[in-house]
Amino acid sequence: MPLIAKNLIAGYGGKPVLEKVSFTLEDGEILAFFGHNGAGKSTTLKAVLGLIDTIEGEVILNGENIEKMSVDQRLERGMKLLPEGRGVFPDLSVRENIEVVDAVNRKNGRQMISAPDVYELLPVLAERRSSIAGELSGGQQQMLALGIALLGSPKCLLLEEPSVGLQPDLVENLFSKISEVCKHLRVPAILIEHKIVSALKIADKVMIINSGRLVFNGSKQEAEKIDLWNYF
Repeated sequence: MPLIAKNLIAGYGGKPVLEKVSFTLEDGEILAFFGHNGAGKSTTLKAVLGLIDTIEGEVILNGENIEKMSVDQRLERGMKLLPEGRGVFPDLSVRENIEVVDAVNRKNGRQMISAPDVYELLPVLAERRSSIAGELSGGQQQMLALGIALLGSPKCLLLEEPSVGLQPDLVENLFSKISEVCKHLRVPAILIEHKIVSALKIADKVMIINSGRLVFNGSKQEAEKIDLWNYF
């Protein structure tokens, strides 16, 4: 399995926030991750990416145990983060945004997905490649952030609230593109999202966390048979 988390206990200053969080992701699967503010969603993502130390547990990426690795080492192995708030260089053009990251990947020998691939996967970026990133619409900026995250050799996408600030029709378009890209590239993704209905449309698996403990962890089909709101 591309990504496995086993009994993760993690927190801040040695104080646990997560209580034995476990999940698995197969190639191309999207895991929709829900929970109220402060429930532990971002802490889980930080533990997977290595931004905080795990107190106990394991993180395995493509068969390699990575929980003792630095953030840089995890990024080199294909962890890709699309942070909340649109991770783009606002003063650069779309082309320059992509070229900067593409050049770093070429230098480091990580170029499974290159600039031409991103333009093919996300045609709106090709259409707006001369535009200044900060002048794009919110949806287009999120598409650019997704394109940047895809550059290199992605093994797992970590998507944190990509719908923030977007109109409903733009959310549907962005989520549809995320699903299309994940299936096409067979890249798994964790999607932290507060727009539950929209996220469920593209999810393969669903997790709900409450006070650091997983209260639901199952398939989309299992999630659709219950009232998810009872778990919040």
